[in-house]
Amino acid sequence: MAILKDIKENLGGATSYKEDLQLYRRLLTLLNPHWKRFSISVAASIPVAAMGGVLTYLSGTLVDELLQHNNIGVLKLVPLVILASALIEGVFTYISNYQSNYVGTSISQSLRKGLFDKLIVEDIQYIFKNTPGDLLSRYYTDPGRVQAAIVDNLQSLILESMSIVAFSVVLLTRSWQLAIAALAIISLIIFPIQIISKKIRTLDFQNQKIAGALYDVFYEAVVGAPVIAVFNLQQAQSKRFDKVLQEFFVNTMRMTRASIVLKPILQAISALGVAGILSVGAILVERHTLTAGQLTSFLIALILLYKPIKNVGGIISKIQRVFAPAERVFEKLGRASTITDGPNPIAVNQFESLTFEDVSYSYQEDASSPVLNHINLTVKPGETIALVGRSGGGKSTFVNLIPRFMDPTGGRLLLNGHDMKDVSLHDLRNLIAMVNQQTVLFRGSLEENVRLGNASATQEQLDKAFEVANLNEMLSMRLSGSDSDAGPGGAYLSGGQRQRVSIARALIKNAPILILDEATSALDNESEAFIQDAFKELSAGKTVFVIAHRLSSVLMADRILVMDKGHIVECGNHNELMALKGLYSHLFELQFRHLNADDTNPYLMNTAALPPLPQPV
Repeated sequence: MAILKDIKENLGGATSYKEDLQLYRRLLTLLNPHWKRFSISVAASIPVAAMGGVLTYLSGTLVDELLQHNNIGVLKLVPLVILASALIEGVFTYISNYQSNYVGTSISQSLRKGLFDKLIVEDIQYIFKNTPGDLLSRYYTDPGRVQAAIVDNLQSLILESMSIVAFSVVLLTRSWQLAIAALAIISLIIFPIQIISKKIRTLDFQNQKIAGALYDVFYEAVVGAPVIAVFNLQQAQSKRFDKVLQEFFVNTMRMTRASIVLKPILQAISALGVAGILSVGAILVERHTLTAGQLTSFLIALILLYKPIKNVGGIISKIQRVFAPAERVFEKLGRASTITDGPNPIAVNQFESLTFEDVSYSYQEDASSPVLNHINLTVKPGETIALVGRSGGGKSTFVNLIPRFMDPTGGRLLLNGHDMKDVSLHDLRNLIAMVNQQTVLFRGSLEENVRLGNASATQEQLDKAFEVANLNEMLSMRLSGSDSDAGPGGAYLSGGQRQRVSIARALIKNAPILILDEATSALDNESEAFIQDAFKELSAGKTVFVIAHRLSSVLMADRILVMDKGHIVECGNHNELMALKGLYSHLFELQFRHLNADDTNPYLMNTAALPPLPQPV
């Protein structure tokens, strides 16, 4: 029960009635753009609610006409009244339901669009810190539940409240003394409804968190299917899913118990009221204070009054249950991104210099474990900067600071002499193209994915990008060529093909800064050699940042930064670093010690000035 334990620790105390009221008022503001349609829906529900009271009142009159006046002819009117009431109720119910559903769907669509627009501009680190299941629950599922709170439940609440008013009017007109007594008894229903509703709300909040965990297991089972298969993890994953599912079941049953216990309590209170009123009413009929027809319509109204009161309790319970997702929706809509433009962003359209000025970064708020430590570096146009070193040395964090995926926790970055926080974020990212190790493609054709780098690219530019990324052979093997569907997330392509499409997308952008984070890691040696040669041609005049564990791909860099534990421990070109006999030399020898000095390495063909490769030990 780890998830429930975590929820209980973070749930906090129950919100007050005042806070609930403020939240619901905020929810109602979402109706403002649709107030005309919602007003029509409410107005159409009035005849529907009133019809029950009218028929109940007429039933008493019918009984008196039959018993006291022996007026059999009145029975001929009963079928007409029933047909007329059914027609009126049907027409107005249709109008009310259509308008309310239109409003509800519009609100849900508006919330989802607003949340999606917030999601795509969220801080990258915020997205990485949340699980896919939690994001799916918060950004997609919650708006649908909020829709139910605002429209469906509100309309039902209004309709049932009107029914309560209609039946109460019947009670008061038939016998105001009995009506006061009956309403006093029935009002006892409010207390169990209030107590149980709060309990249900708390349990529903827990269920949403557990549902997020279920989404995560589903998601990981899909994206991790090859790993699950090759490591025979089916049983382990099944147990893991069963554990979370069991928590969901236990919590759901707790919520079910809280919900169903309400019905017998309400039935008991209702039975008590009806029994008491019937006993007193019989005495009043004997004393001729009340007619049999009046008592009949009174009892019918009282019995029928139970249903809308019970429904109001259920509706309030449902509204309580959607307060948690509503709070999350408003939290997301109101959340301010930390990576934004300043009040007067500086426009830039060219790259002149990039300076790391005593830059540090920590993923922990207390900065106790910095990933980067006091980095100082200036990069000029046309330089190729390679970052190498052991895993976890801070290389990816270094390059992720350049497009402002996050801001330094210490020091600052300067672009063209300006603090990067003062530069237009849109203009900054227009200067950058990036190829990541974890390739991301979108549903659509290969050409559409490449054109994401430059929607206005000419066909000549597109063909050049395909050629440089070594995609022409793959395109020639597909019937639809560049119009071939890449599949969801590029599922119809191999890892190497996805990476080549990603490289083409970056090249067609033709940005002055190119970031390659293990950009050729999924390619075979021949393809890598081909693309490395093409990069030399296309990177002329561009500033290139290269992260590579294959040191063969960084030999021709102007400067190689050797990073270890967040520090730049060595800096220089290949020959200079080899001469130092430090960490870079050690890593290089580890990678190439299996080669003989006479072996031909395709990556060293144009590096005659390089020192000879070490002999195998």
